[in-house]
Amino acid sequence: ATAVQKAGHSVVVLEARDRVGGRTYDVEVAEGVVVELGGEWTGPGQTRVQALAKELGMKLFPAYAEGKNLYYRQGELKSYSGDIPPAAMDALIEVEQIISTLNEMAKSVPVKTPWEAAQAGVWDSQTVASWIADGRFTDEATFLGQVAIRGVYGEEASQISLMDLLAEVAGVGGDFNTAIGSAQSTRFAGGPQEMSKRLAKRLDRPVVLSAPVLSIERGKVATVQTARRSYRGRQVIVTVPKAVTAVLRFHPALPPAYGQYLQRQPSGSAVKIQAVYETPFWRDDALSGAVVSDTGPIEVVYDNSPPDGRRGVLVGFAEGNQGRALFRLRDAARKTAVLGSLARYFGPRAQSTMHYADMVWAREPYTGGAYGSFNPPGVLTSLGAAVAGPVGNIHFAGADYSPEWPGYMEGAIRSGEAAAAKVIASV
Repeated sequence: ATAVQKAGHSVVVLEARDRVGGRTYDVEVAEGVVVELGGEWTGPGQTRVQALAKELGMKLFPAYAEGKNLYYRQGELKSYSGDIPPAAMDALIEVEQIISTLNEMAKSVPVKTPWEAAQAGVWDSQTVASWIADGRFTDEATFLGQVAIRGVYGEEASQISLMDLLAEVAGVGGDFNTAIGSAQSTRFAGGPQEMSKRLAKRLDRPVVLSAPVLSIERGKVATVQTARRSYRGRQVIVTVPKAVTAVLRFHPALPPAYGQYLQRQPSGSAVKIQAVYETPFWRDDALSGAVVSDTGPIEVVYDNSPPDGRRGVLVGFAEGNQGRALFRLRDAARKTAVLGSLARYFGPRAQSTMHYADMVWAREPYTGGAYGSFNPPGVLTSLGAAVAGPVGNIHFAGADYSPEWPGYMEGAIRSGEAAAAKVIASV
């Protein structure tokens, strides 16, 4: 919107929620302690989001990573230093084999048109889980591989096309390690939602909040209808998640390939939690706060304390089936289950929080899940080429539409820039 406005055109942003930010959502739970309940990290290669933050006057700081990490497997808790967990040597060798093989396969995947890869039909006919199973790897290597996949998608490897994963690897620069590790090395002071707030203030016309779009009438001049009023424009950019776009009413209807494609774009099932303590007490034991576990509901944890370390914050994730297991629990029961996981890793002190917050993104009607959408088997090769672009003057943008850094804030910005460029050229 700011790019379109800068080019001299009028623009209005319709926001379904009562806030800006979408899948970034930050809450100040105590003075100087902001917890990020949505997207929060950046890392090497994510140039657009870091440049935007600096342009908006925001500071970046490194995520805390000092001390030993924890590895919980089959009821045993181990600590270790560095990036390599204390798994069996044969499992570690196999994990390296999985990563190097994925990287090699991804070299042949065109970033913007992955369905054109020579082996696309073969790769798109199987899930990531079935591909791993075909490798006959050890149970521990399979576990580590599936944990990594859940960390990228918030979903089980059994749901995701191998072709989708290879496109993801290609889109982050060709290294699977980038998607699961270094992409989470840096944080935004005050939380990344602040970027949306500051961008909104740059618009000549205020963002129209609490204005979910009900329908879009296509034509040379499009009409966008909300519950309160309608808006007319020569170009429309739809930036809601794909599953949410699927329930919008278009008149006339979108081409059938788009309708079929949007029906087949599920979102992950990640639940994100933040536990706030008087101090980062785990640091007294020379622990980094990082955990990888085979036991839920929280299987991945990081130190998420503010940069001054005055308070301690642990951020944790229940992903895929573990996330779905939390859906049915009431708030108190969900908190009990989560703190039980943290106590398993950090001892009874983890039960005594100053503040606790979590986000079940699948409950959010304008999001539908987290971390983003993904392609089940067969979707990219059967429909990808047919939906690669706008429908007349209706454009689609967002993190999950970006061929580069898909699902990340970086991807959202790149996709937004591309959509703005097309709109500006069209008018």
